[in-house]
Amino acid sequence: MRHKIVLLRPYAIASFVGTILVVDLSNQWEVPIAQLPGELHDRYVSELQADAKDTALLALAEGGNSQAQYIYALRHTKYAPPDLQIKEDQKVAFTWMDKAAENRHARAMGVVALYYARGLGVTKDEAKAKEWAIKAADKGQPMGYRVLGDLTKTEADALKPVKGTPSFAKLQSDREKALGEAYTQYLRGANAGDRHCLREMAKAYEVGQPGLPQNYRLAVDFYTRAAMRRDPKSIRILTDRYEAGDRTPKDLQQAYAWRLVLIEIEDLPEDVTKLGSLEKKMELEDVQAGQELAIKLIKDLPSENSDAMARLNPAR
Repeated sequence: MRHKIVLLRPYAIASFVGTILVVDLSNQWEVPIAQLPGELHDRYVSELQADAKDTALLALAEGGNSQAQYIYALRHTKYAPPDLQIKEDQKVAFTWMDKAAENRHARAMGVVALYYARGLGVTKDEAKAKEWAIKAADKGQPMGYRVLGDLTKTEADALKPVKGTPSFAKLQSDREKALGEAYTQYLRGANAGDRHCLREMAKAYEVGQPGLPQNYRLAVDFYTRAAMRRDPKSIRILTDRYEAGDRTPKDLQQAYAWRLVLIEIEDLPEDVTKLGSLEKKMELEDVQAGQELAIKLIKDLPSENSDAMARLNPAR
């Protein structure tokens, strides 16, 4: 008998551990245990593709498939790959994104938070934006961190402590506390690769914030990380900084390379003109070095299509 118990022990342990994992997964996804098989199928087994026909996608969305709801919503925005966009319609996008969020789709929760924060397809509502952002952040979604950072920073900026007034000390303390929380969220988003959060961290180090003393080198590092995520604003800042020697050592090769990258992404006439003016200040070997660097940078950047397709990835 004792021998049989010893033999059964590994199975008992495995069963116990398996039960814990199932309960934990149920809690994380906020799905009743009985519904876990269907949820697992929708997330990992379903053959749903981002480029599915819109009619098939709509049928799945109407049937309650959260990933189909998310994709169908996104394909009604300008952020969808051009060949997959159904029609740009903010209200339709919000309706289906909201359904996906209500259906516990983590990425959709973050996007709904952004919609409420900006009033996209729905009346602006910062309270609801914060509610959804917290839910998304609790699931580790970068968009949740981003929206929480933006909302909290807005709250901090609204506090205007005036020296010499009775409320100065308290308002100053509240403002610093709010900014600290905002940049905690931005840092989480930056570590997850969100380019908006990376840019906000760069700006914070440029001017200095509570707990983030002024540091131009770190600012350039964060701008560069955002730029390599195909963020035009960060690329433009880097270009201007390197050309002027503003808050970073002057480097015309870097300026030339990043200006070429900017032209590749946005193709604005003003940048072509600025590139020509910059080239006149440079030696031929420096121009060639800048061109070679630009080729490498463009190769390492995500393409426009892959960047758009990545948005259809629920784990992004």
